[in-house]
Amino acid sequence: MRCVRIWFEKKGDVRYISHLDLMRTMTRAIRRSKIPLWYTEGFNPHPYMTFVLPLSLGMESENDAMDIRVEGEITNREVKSALSGVMPDGITVTCVTEPRLDPKFISFASFDIAFYTAESAEQIEERIETMLSGKELIVQKLGKKGHKKVYKDIDLLPHVKSYEIKEKNGVPVLSLVLPAGSTTNINPSLLADEIIKEKNEDDYYIIKRKQLFDKDMKAFE
Repeated sequence: MRCVRIWFEKKGDVRYISHLDLMRTMTRAIRRSKIPLWYTEGFNPHPYMTFVLPLSLGMESENDAMDIRVEGEITNREVKSALSGVMPDGITVTCVTEPRLDPKFISFASFDIAFYTAESAEQIEERIETMLSGKELIVQKLGKKGHKKVYKDIDLLPHVKSYEIKEKNGVPVLSLVLPAGSTTNINPSLLADEIIKEKNEDDYYIIKRKQLFDKDMKAFE
């Protein structure tokens, strides 16, 4: 038995399925692939499967990861080939590797936020620059107080490790790095919502997670 890390992209409408539904989808796909999974022992055997850092509902991912355990002599290339033939639309297996870093060491994530609004790209870019170059940017973040969920004010600016504003096909895109992981996790939608706070009915944004990093900004592998 050995552990393998499955890397995949999640794009398009599939970003709207919940993490629980994603788990079910991947479980069905793995079973259809006939990969020799390792199952836990006991009264209720089930396959070992864990997602590295689950995404919030509505986000795309370019470099997502899931760990499973397999038995036998199957190679990583064979695992990728078997899975690629059974994946649903919107999910693409990009690579299968040996796990090299425990997910507990994840500290940062990079994101692209594309804004689709009635405003011009120049107006959005100017607002982003004004916000991120200011002294503070206070937003409300949902947290816990005991067993209750409460909103608390936080300043986003100290959490933005780096950012860049660019255009892709006329669409303003904010690329930034934020804390991610078990210690501190900042959802980029907090910033995106603030940028188009006075949005029109048809205004929206799409967030794509690009990469995960450890505390030294080395790519998670």
